[in-house]
Formats: sequence, structure tokens, C-alpha cells
Amino acid sequence: MLRTASSLTGALKQPGSKSEAAKPSSTGDTVLLILHQKKSCAGAVGDWLLNHGFELDIKRPTLGEKLPQTLEKHAGLIVFGGPMSANDKTPEIKNEIDWLTLALKEKIPYFGICLGAQLMVRQLGGEVKPHKKGLVEIGYHPLNATSAGTRLVPDWSDKYFQWHKEGFSLPEGAVSLANGQRFENQAFCYENHVFGVQFHPEITRPIIERWSAQTSHMLTKKGAHNAKRLLTDHQKYGAAQQNWLHQFMSHWTSKFKAR
Repeated sequence: MLRTASSLTGALKQPGSKSEAAKPSSTGDTVLLILHQKKSCAGAVGDWLLNHGFELDIKRPTLGEKLPQTLEKHAGLIVFGGPMSANDKTPEIKNEIDWLTLALKEKIPYFGICLGAQLMVRQLGGEVKPHKKGLVEIGYHPLNATSAGTRLVPDWSDKYFQWHKEGFSLPEGAVSLANGQRFENQAFCYENHVFGVQFHPEITRPIIERWSAQTSHMLTKKGAHNAKRLLTDHQKYGAAQQNWLHQFMSHWTSKFKAR
């Protein structure tokens, strides 16, 4: 389903979300967004795209929605996170990993977030594994940008919002953009059009509140921050992470016309 700012309330609308007041699309470019749950939303990433005049085509393949057989009508592709694992043997996950060959074949600008990055890593022959000590990474955590990362985005935040229990290896041929302390690989680029990040730049305060309430069991896992700290740290580091998102999205969308 093609969505613009005026038709997006069921997909992106969150209390306090700027997408409610976003202007109609003016670029003519459509970005395909892959979400993995009925109530999932694209948060700050969706807001940024709408506010910069892009149209959003939202699909939820894990809920039975069909993915396109070609991406020629889309300027870019973003695959978001979800509670499932890239190692799941379900037909939905297997089919989505297989489908990602289309993004590589057609060289569409790709942005994978958390699970979206891990699915692409699996497609590229890499591994997705839990922490060897059973730790999760939930909350704002520090990471270090590589020289390639700072060339891509000059300004990196001190900490980024994480919500995951598995990490990924760096696929052969990929370039590391950032490393973390608990899970080493945090961001990568592949063939100059595929980008993946382990953290969640789409996060907003309402999303943090919803995740904390609906999946509160995750906050009891070893290494997770509690709900109060999640919100306190978001107040401290959220703006800097949004600045990173603005710089990254400006770079990423600049590749749309190059195909």
C-alpha cells in the first residue's frame, strides 16, 4: 500500500509523532519500508522521509503481505527490526532473506535496522549469534565510529539506542562503520549502496514506552537497562542520535538518483 503523509496514521502515527503534521510528498520518490509486526512503525525514520517529501510504500511480509518482484518503482528500501531472529526457520524469515537478493541484484539503496541488518548479513553469508555470555544490549550504549564511518557521517553521538539479543559478523567484502563494546559490529556498508546498523535510529520516546510495556520481559534480561533509565538516557542522547540520523539519511537518499 502506498502511503503519503495524509494516509499514514495507521502505519506511523504515534503520540507526539511529527509524521501527523508532515507535508505531502513532493519528490516523487517512493521508499519501500518493510515492517515485521502489525503495530510496528517507522518512527523517526518515517518522519524524516515524510518531512523531506518522500512517499512510503509499507509492506509486512511476516503478516502475509506480498513483496514486489522488482524494485524498479522504488528509490530505496528500508528493512526494520522485530522480535524474531534472522536464524528462525520460519518460511517468512527464509523467504525474506532470499528476497533480499533482489536488492543486491538491482543495486537499490538499502538500509537495514537491527533485524533488517541481520537479515542482509545472512544473505551476504555472515553469521548472526547471541552474546557468548548471554548478555543483551537494551538501552543507550556507546560505540566507536571507524574512519569510514566518520567519512560517511561526520558527527556521531556518544551513545545509541539498542534493543537486541543477537549480533552479526561483518560479511566478506563489507566495510565496518562502527564498533561496540558488547557486540562488536554495529554498522557496515557493502558495495556502497547497502547499509546496516545494529542500533535503532528510528526510536522515539513513545516507541520506547510501548516496547517497555509490551515486551517488559526483555528488560529482565542480563545487561538490559530498566524502563526508567531508557527514558532518562533518551532525554540525554536522543537529540544527538537524531542528528546522526539526519546526516545519514541525507547521504543515503542522495544515492537515489544514481541508479
